[in-house]
Amino acid sequence: MKPSREGAGRSPFGRLLGGIDWLTAIIENTIIAGSILLMAGVNIANVLGNNLFQASLPFTEEINQSLLVIITFVGIGAAARHGRHIRMSAIYDQLEGRWRKGLNVLTALSTAILLFVLAWYAVSYEVRVRELGQATPALGIPLWIIYVWVPIGLFIGAVQYLLTTWKNLTTEGVWRAFTEREEYEQVEVGQAARDAEEEVGR
Repeated sequence: MKPSREGAGRSPFGRLLGGIDWLTAIIENTIIAGSILLMAGVNIANVLGNNLFQASLPFTEEINQSLLVIITFVGIGAAARHGRHIRMSAIYDQLEGRWRKGLNVLTALSTAILLFVLAWYAVSYEVRVRELGQATPALGIPLWIIYVWVPIGLFIGAVQYLLTTWKNLTTEGVWRAFTEREEYEQVEVGQAARDAEEEVGR
């Protein structure tokens, strides 16, 4: 998805945050796209080698697992940036105005705090793995190089939720992400039922 600076704000601080968000979006998109392409390339090479030369690549599983870790945790920030994260919105959807915005802010802020805490524990685990000197069996890649993406992804996700919180506190309207305004179509129940009946009758 193409990074956007929409909604960054006109103040110098808002433009600075928008620039940081835009730059990290480019980095994340590059890492995720590159990881997916590399995973596809390795798997295709493994299938071709297995079928044409009866020799599979012994490091295919290792690379796939490593790339899955990178894609998963770098993807946290990308999902939060575009408001594509899973939301339990049964209560939230019933609210309007300040109540809706207040719950949005509370959810984003509490999620940011939780991700910061998880990032702290991930750093502690990362340090422990590095001290143990563990490595992958086939390629001998130090595990800390792979696991370093866990705290990085959690930290980026936490920053995105903080940006969402700041955006909602300083800007009118409800924002599901720093550059994504929340937009819902308000449709009356009776009108929705009539539209459904017309659709069935066609």
